[in-house]
Amino acid sequence: MITRILIRLAWALMLLLVQVLILDQVHPWGYGAPLLCPLIVITLPMGTSRSEALLWGFGVGFVADIFAGTSGISSAALTFIAFLQPPLLELMAPRDSEEELHPSFSTMGRWNYLQFIALLLLLHHLVYFALEGFSYFHLTDIAISMGVSYAASLLLIILAEHVRNPKK
Repeated sequence: MITRILIRLAWALMLLLVQVLILDQVHPWGYGAPLLCPLIVITLPMGTSRSEALLWGFGVGFVADIFAGTSGISSAALTFIAFLQPPLLELMAPRDSEEELHPSFSTMGRWNYLQFIALLLLLHHLVYFALEGFSYFHLTDIAISMGVSYAASLLLIILAEHVRNPKK
């Protein structure tokens, strides 16, 4: 159990470093920035309690907020998807899966896992950009930023998953 937590903590720190040092400076076409931190919450195993998922979401979001200066936006968005991740994983996991399924392309299948990632990432981005924009006056800019960030984030998460689990 401690080993699993330490491995997840190392994974979270690595993703946070990539997010803070590299991705926060990248703004494709001047809009949005790819967000890799949701991957930490997305990959929580099936047996994770809701309170543990919420702690991971808030903790990672809090650290991301400190370094990015986003004053609680990452915490709120990651905590939101951490709340939804366990029931969505149970709903979208294959019926014959093991009790402590670790979500990945190899355990859930390509299509199911891609849907799972896309849904949680969309919910994360909706909350993140709604809180970041916090205005209906620039709705077009917010929608463009969200769309560009969503596409870039989805691509990066898929690439990160292939690096993390190169089996398939």
